[in-house]
Amino acid sequence: MSSSYTGYGTSSLQQDAKELDQLINYLINKEDSEGVALLGHSTGCQDIVHYMRTNFACSRAVRAAILQAPVSDREYQATLPHTASMIDLAAKLISEGRGSELMPREADPSAPITAYRYHSLCSYNGDDDLFSSDLSDDQLRMRLGHMSSTHCQVIFSMADEYVPEYVDKKALVERLCRAMGGAEKVEIEYGNHSLSNRVEEAVQAIIDFLKREGPKGWDDPWN
Repeated sequence: MSSSYTGYGTSSLQQDAKELDQLINYLINKEDSEGVALLGHSTGCQDIVHYMRTNFACSRAVRAAILQAPVSDREYQATLPHTASMIDLAAKLISEGRGSELMPREADPSAPITAYRYHSLCSYNGDDDLFSSDLSDDQLRMRLGHMSSTHCQVIFSMADEYVPEYVDKKALVERLCRAMGGAEKVEIEYGNHSLSNRVEEAVQAIIDFLKREGPKGWDDPWN
C-alpha cells in the first residue's frame, strides 16, 4: 500500500480504504477467493475500522478482522514536548487550505508527514483518533460499534512502548472489545508494540482465531 513503512505520513485513511477495496476486489474476482480476513498493525488498525465503515462493495467480503496494537497516536504524541505547537501549526495550514503541505521535520523525524495527517493522528477527535483511553464508552461505540457485525480479534501488547504509562491497558482493551460488540481479546504479557519479542505467542493466537472465524475453506490453510 502507498501508506506502508514511511508512506503513512503522506497518505490518509480514505486513500488506504480505496486501495484495500481494490486489493479485495482483485482477490475476489481474479483469484476466486470466497472471503478475506484483514490483519492490521498499529495505524493499520485504523485502516480496517475505517474501511469497514465505508460500505465499499468489497467490504462485504471481509469475514474476519484482527487488530494488532490498536493504540492512540494522540496519547503517545501528547507525551512529546513539541506536539502542542505542531498541532497548532497543522491546524493553521489546514485552515488555509494547505493540508497537503509537509510539516517541519520536527513534527515526525522518522517520515515526511502532511499537515492533514499530523492533525488526524495527533489531535482530539481527529480522523485517526479511534482508540484513545480518554474517550467515553459512547464515543468509542460511535467509532467502533459498526465492527460488531464482523468477527474481530484484538491483540494488545501489555508492554507496548507507545502506550503512556498512565493508561490502564487492561481496562482499555476491555473497553475497546466491548465497543466492538464483544471482540475476542488477546493480551500478550510483556509484548512490545510490534510483538517482535512475542512472535510465537501472537502467531498462535492469530492461527487459532482464523481456524474458528476465518472465511469458509480456511479451516486449516497451513496444511
